[in-house]
Amino acid sequence: MVFVLPKSAIFPMMNDAVLTLCNTKFMPFLKIAAIVAFILTSSFANAQFWEVTSGPPASSTCLVTNSKGYVFAGIESSAVYRSMDNGATWERKDKGIDDGGPYVYPVNQIKVGYNDVLYAAVNGLGILKSVDDGETWKKLNINNIDIVPNARLTVSTKVLPNNRTALFVGYDAGPPNLLLRFSEDDGETFDSIPKNGLPNRYITSIYDVFLSPNSDKMFIAVSYNMGLFRTTNRGQSWRRIENSDTPSGESGDNFLTFAADRSGRIFVGRNALPGSVRTPNAVVMRSSNDGEGWTYLLDGWDNRDITNNKITGIAFGANDDVWTITEKESGTFYSSNGGDSWISRNEGLESNGSGKGIATTLNNHVFVAPLGGQVYRHLMVNSVDEHSASGLGVIRAAPNPASDLFTLSFDTEVRQSVTLQLVSTDGRMVSEYNKIYEPGNQRASIDVSNLPPGIYGWRIISGRGVASGVVPVISH
Repeated sequence: MVFVLPKSAIFPMMNDAVLTLCNTKFMPFLKIAAIVAFILTSSFANAQFWEVTSGPPASSTCLVTNSKGYVFAGIESSAVYRSMDNGATWERKDKGIDDGGPYVYPVNQIKVGYNDVLYAAVNGLGILKSVDDGETWKKLNINNIDIVPNARLTVSTKVLPNNRTALFVGYDAGPPNLLLRFSEDDGETFDSIPKNGLPNRYITSIYDVFLSPNSDKMFIAVSYNMGLFRTTNRGQSWRRIENSDTPSGESGDNFLTFAADRSGRIFVGRNALPGSVRTPNAVVMRSSNDGEGWTYLLDGWDNRDITNNKITGIAFGANDDVWTITEKESGTFYSSNGGDSWISRNEGLESNGSGKGIATTLNNHVFVAPLGGQVYRHLMVNSVDEHSASGLGVIRAAPNPASDLFTLSFDTEVRQSVTLQLVSTDGRMVSEYNKIYEPGNQRASIDVSNLPPGIYGWRIISGRGVASGVVPVISH
């Protein structure tokens, strides 16, 4: 039976059977401790690394997260989808993007500015700004650009010392309609950035633009195989990035994706080039000197010749974690040491793990957007009764052991979505429930009276993180 308690949610059990660990009423402490250690170190991880979320229902083109832990997915058909509960639910947000007209506007990129303001580069429409977590979008007035259908737009954001957001915008409507714009006031006004010094007769596309987190440098990735260029004087002159290590060849390669970690190192995704001396496959490169020189990050990487493969996303987790995803075959890779070495992370993803975007939250949850499918996630599991990362204040779990109802009590300072999960030791979900909670002291209860005795793991997930622990279930 499921009961409804004041300020609480009772979580109904699924019909799936769960692993029975003990048929006695009480278990020795050492046995419980051993099982707890097993759960925390292996049971969640032994399930597929990635698990599918509930959406979006359309193919995603890009992913980003903000400081609140919200996840935003741009799609090909004039909208952004938002999840405030780590992918448990998604909401379509298209006010200001979908104009009801005959054109479909793919969301090419979404970037975050100061105070979680969002900026979306929407192909054929422009640069759009949202100050309310994606609820509404407003098109920015970019001077002297009459945006035409199918034009590609790119944007880079940077928080300035005065707490304003700088924007660097690339506009690509095909040669000769390649334009650059820059704003230092949150996109209220824009200046033109000249292309002096860029090889105009060879450039047919602008793939990406980027603002250095370390200096006033601006970067641009152009086609075709013309490499990386940078300016230190807002476009009055541009210099192609060269390197004395000729075999590195980075300036002659084709690039698509820029990113910078918290220490200011710049990462760039180099597309697959069969003639490359270092690797024929797409690969990530890193610069520790503000983009003047680059290192190929090849240890553990997939070095196969995969024609026209691309790095479509780079994201950074806690400590020195780096995540990246490719458009073809190679899939998703993870590095715990800033890219010095990689391991493949495709377990549980559709097909070969190829995708269009990857993003991490501040508490190290990871989200990927496979090609043509729903977003997948990997939620990091913290230690027993880890409270600080959840953003829910003190979490009290009682009774422990439990035989009828198991209750989690917590405090929340803001209105937010909270998800409670119960899993068996083999990683299977026994119960999952989501509810919006108002500020104050709250309770979420699980009816465990029909469960076989044993040890179960619980996770309570808010927009700011995850807390987890275990509960022994005993017979009546």
